[in-house]
Amino acid sequence: MKRRQRGSFYRKSLIWLLLITSIPGFITAGCIYWFSVSQIENDLSALHQSQIEERVKNVDDQLMYLELSLSHWAFSPRYGADLQELDFVYHFQDTRDVTKSLVVLHGSNPLIQDVSLYIERNEPVLFKPEHYKVDDPSILSEYRKLLDDNRSIYWTDRVSEAEGDNGQRPSGLHDPVTIVHKIPGGSASPFGVLTVTLDRERFVNVLRTLTPYNEGATFLMEDSGNILLSDNSAGNDVDVLLRQEVMNREQPSGTFMWQQGDKTYSVSYGQLKRVDKLWTYVSAAPMTAITSPVMALSNIILIVSLAGLLLALMLSWLASIRMYSPIARLIRRFSGDSDFQHEGRMDEFQYIENQWNVAASESLNLQAKLNDQLPGLRTGFLLQLLQGHLHAYSEEDLRERMKRYGWNVENHCFHVLHIRLTGDRILNERYAHGDQSLVTFAASNIMEELAAHRFEQFSVMNFHDLSVGLFIMSPADMPLSECLNAYGEEITSAINRILKLQVTITISRQTDTVRRMAETFMEVERAAGFRQFVNQNQILNMEELSAVEANHETNYPFALELDIIQSMRSGKLATAEDLIAQFLKVIQSYHGTEIQVQQSMLQLLGSIQHMMLQSGVNPFRLFRGANLFERLSDIRDPDKMQHWMKEQVVVPFIQERESRANLQSKQMIEQTVGYIQANYMKDLSLESCADLAGTNSYTLSKLFKQNTGVNFIDYVTELRLVKAKELLRGTDWKINDIAEAVGYQQRYFNRIFKKQTGITPTEYRDFTPDYKKDDIRQKSTTAVRKP
Repeated sequence: MKRRQRGSFYRKSLIWLLLITSIPGFITAGCIYWFSVSQIENDLSALHQSQIEERVKNVDDQLMYLELSLSHWAFSPRYGADLQELDFVYHFQDTRDVTKSLVVLHGSNPLIQDVSLYIERNEPVLFKPEHYKVDDPSILSEYRKLLDDNRSIYWTDRVSEAEGDNGQRPSGLHDPVTIVHKIPGGSASPFGVLTVTLDRERFVNVLRTLTPYNEGATFLMEDSGNILLSDNSAGNDVDVLLRQEVMNREQPSGTFMWQQGDKTYSVSYGQLKRVDKLWTYVSAAPMTAITSPVMALSNIILIVSLAGLLLALMLSWLASIRMYSPIARLIRRFSGDSDFQHEGRMDEFQYIENQWNVAASESLNLQAKLNDQLPGLRTGFLLQLLQGHLHAYSEEDLRERMKRYGWNVENHCFHVLHIRLTGDRILNERYAHGDQSLVTFAASNIMEELAAHRFEQFSVMNFHDLSVGLFIMSPADMPLSECLNAYGEEITSAINRILKLQVTITISRQTDTVRRMAETFMEVERAAGFRQFVNQNQILNMEELSAVEANHETNYPFALELDIIQSMRSGKLATAEDLIAQFLKVIQSYHGTEIQVQQSMLQLLGSIQHMMLQSGVNPFRLFRGANLFERLSDIRDPDKMQHWMKEQVVVPFIQERESRANLQSKQMIEQTVGYIQANYMKDLSLESCADLAGTNSYTLSKLFKQNTGVNFIDYVTELRLVKAKELLRGTDWKINDIAEAVGYQQRYFNRIFKKQTGITPTEYRDFTPDYKKDDIRQKSTTAVRKP
């Protein structure tokens, strides 16, 4: 195949596509790498600082809660002045209450490791939390130092304050952190101390929340610079250097970047105000731990951008070919078999535009021709609609077709006018024989011209038999009764003046259903018979007809009668029952009297029996000679009449049709089974059997399954295997001969035999009892080799 030449548009689009895909990738990656990383680092640092402040507040709240809880217990009456003189052995119940209160205090906060109550008296007593006397001088000395302190409540680590090391002791020592409160609370002469010792490990874990990274340092120090607690995650050297750096700063709290070796730390520090002193917290997190995800992400973005650029360059070439393919198809479509030839500087789009203009011009010509034929199409559709040929279409389908013909049918109602020209004497005098079509054509033109001044949507139908129909669509909220009467007068005057003929005009009732137009037109034609049998102009408006005239001639639901007959022919029992009920309601609304309802139902029964005869069913044999008309006339109740029509007319007919179909199918299958049993050793197929039965393969397969319980292939296979087993048991034929005798090749026979029975033909023969084998040998000498 000759390769087509690509135009200038392809080359230009490829160049631009390469530039568009490469340049933005570099710009985006560079901006993300050089500008976004710094901004993200600042944002992450601010976020880190905000988290530190929240967590510091959490630590401060826990310590404050502990202080308030201890003060609450210290002021409790349980720790009043009577404890100094109380005999704890004799008053064991009070002793037990004190112990219980200390246990409750111990369990009130997870940070508490130990709770003790020391009471100074002649025989000092210590509750920890159980009661016992203190005899150890070192313990007495330590608690007396706590009692001698001028402060009523304070924090202490005991060792550091006792030794007075002024903060020169290295951090990391496991010194207990204790809060002390003298009792009774608020007393000028306290006689005991209530101490709460914190669990150092849990306190350190709380402190670690200030640095939510595996790296860095976090510690708590006193005003003197003594490190009270430290997580030791960065080593003691970092703690000491960082403590010195914080102490050298004048601000009590803040944030700064601290360079230590090859690492940069983001340091946050501040004060925690306790009841007797100020503690300073220090949190240092390495910037690499904070920004490492951003750096990794930016590097990944850069690598992906470079890879994407290379991929984009490769795909750009492929995409340009793909993008150009629709243009190439358009050019091939417009140019046909000839190659696209450049005309001067004309590119592909200019060529397509030129060809498009040519095609558009041809399309306009075709559209103009279609518009010329549209009135004829509309007239043809209306004739089919009014004559009932479109009864199978639904209301939605009919309205959709009318929309395609250019009509607006939304929220519109419909009228039909029937105009018949009368006056045979004048017609014979003024016009030659055979001019009826010309006269009718002239009348339809007059109607169309006059209707154009009054109605927005209408269509004139020329019946070519001195009668013309007019189909009118109008908005549902616009009454047309007076307008239609005036239009009838105008038509009458014009035809009288021009054609010298009389006119009979019949105006239908208004309807909003397209499917009822056939019934409406039938009523209009019948209503035309109500004119006076004289040659004079007459206008019959069905809205103004007397009740007697309308009831006697026009109000019979022919459309419902046709639906009932069609549903019975189709075997739809439920549909037929619903339509009969609807038929009864309609004729009751039309007539109301008993005799008229019965007459309509008798007419329906006659139509049904006529349909039965056309279908090949004899009503006399079906109903066993019963006089259905007499029985129907005796019924006086509408519900009973509906039930009788269903049970005595509809159901027997449908059952008769079904029984005929079942009998025919049974005979067909019996014939097919007999043929298979007689020819099982031959090459059988579903199609050949269907041809013999006079049907198609699908129908035969379905009926065969329904009547035999198995499908066609399984039945043939089972029959052949049964015959093969008989030959295996009754003869000593070779397996190959038996396979041919039942219509199989040996290899396929062995495979399908084992699939069905689970053993091979040889194994099946070997399972035959020995006493039968001798008999087989005797019979096989005289057996025929093949059936």
